[in-house]
Amino acid sequence: MFRIQVDPPVARTSDPSEWQILGKTLFAVCLETVYNGDMYLDRTYRPRRRTRGLGRLWPLIFIALIGVVLYEEQPRWLIAQSPMPTPTPTRSAIFFQASAESALRANNYDAAFRAYAEMSRLEPTNPDSFIALAELHLMFQDTEQALQAAQQAVGVAPDDPDALAARARALNWENENDDAAIDAFDALEIDPEHVRTLAVLGEIYTDIGRRDIAETYINQALALDPTDILALRNRAYLLEQRGDYEAAVAAYEAAIAAAPHRFDLYIEFGRLLRVGLGRFDQAVEVYRAAVKVYEAPITLDALGDGLYNNGDHLQAVRELRKAIEIDPDFGLAQIHLGMALYARRNYEDAATHLEKGLRLVGDDARVEQIYTAGLAYVYKEPRECDKAIPWLQKALALDTTSSPALDGMTRCSQP
Repeated sequence: MFRIQVDPPVARTSDPSEWQILGKTLFAVCLETVYNGDMYLDRTYRPRRRTRGLGRLWPLIFIALIGVVLYEEQPRWLIAQSPMPTPTPTRSAIFFQASAESALRANNYDAAFRAYAEMSRLEPTNPDSFIALAELHLMFQDTEQALQAAQQAVGVAPDDPDALAARARALNWENENDDAAIDAFDALEIDPEHVRTLAVLGEIYTDIGRRDIAETYINQALALDPTDILALRNRAYLLEQRGDYEAAVAAYEAAIAAAPHRFDLYIEFGRLLRVGLGRFDQAVEVYRAAVKVYEAPITLDALGDGLYNNGDHLQAVRELRKAIEIDPDFGLAQIHLGMALYARRNYEDAATHLEKGLRLVGDDARVEQIYTAGLAYVYKEPRECDKAIPWLQKALALDTTSSPALDGMTRCSQP
């Protein structure tokens, strides 16, 4: 017969090794019960009547006790552990640059703006993202944002010809041609064969009226790279400003063929057809192509304005409403919608849209747009001369001989 020494109960713990010792001890106690000392190898043993009562149930009580202890203590080895989250790799600036270029190929300009902005955040000393943003802003005719991005590019890379050329072009679009020329010549000193700088100088000289010099720079750029989009665009722009419209048509078509995803080239080509050649139907078709490439407020506005100038005011209103639904603060679309509604004699709505659009564009508004806002208040029912007169006076400040503005003032002076 053998006896097993049972250790005193141990304090509660959640350590797996101590629980294993406790389990072995309890198991030994159970063995002692099963192999009772009185029965082990005792040849005189005779079966006895089993005792009744709680004595025979105490193994079950031990098991229940173990369950209670485990439930209360809940040791680490008993509880399922939640898996640790897999760390997410941080995306690099190169990733966002690739994303931006991919977005541009898909004409997803919103995504391109976001990707370049994130790239500039991750690599604030890399001028490439700022240069790309400056170019994109010019495509959307946002000269203020373009200049800001170009300034940042030059700030981090003052000797980078790409950055200097970007700021030169942004300054040119802000009509700061003296400063633009300084940046362009600085870039040319760094790299005498910098294609983009040569193209920008061609644009600057075109705008100041020295088109012979402009042609020289553009030809140099195209000799170095016949496929450069800016050089192709600036050649078409030079021909347009020179009045050689038929040659400009071929030049714009060549630029679009080289970059069919550039919606801004379609808009400029449409301007040439409408303003330079008076081909309103063809201009509308080119604007429709721009919308097909990239449907956005800027292209819808160009199409709506083209339809208005072609005399199709109903369709103009339709396209311009689409533009302001996407961006209610797109000032030109608000003005053009107001002009189309005025042509439809919907003076009340015309006044509302002209008022909002003129306040958004500020000093960039044309005199006919300003006096039309005043006349809309004159002709609407009821007449609101208190709102009409400020616009009529502003138009007369720009053109003292404006007959429509003078007529509006006369009507407001009458009872």
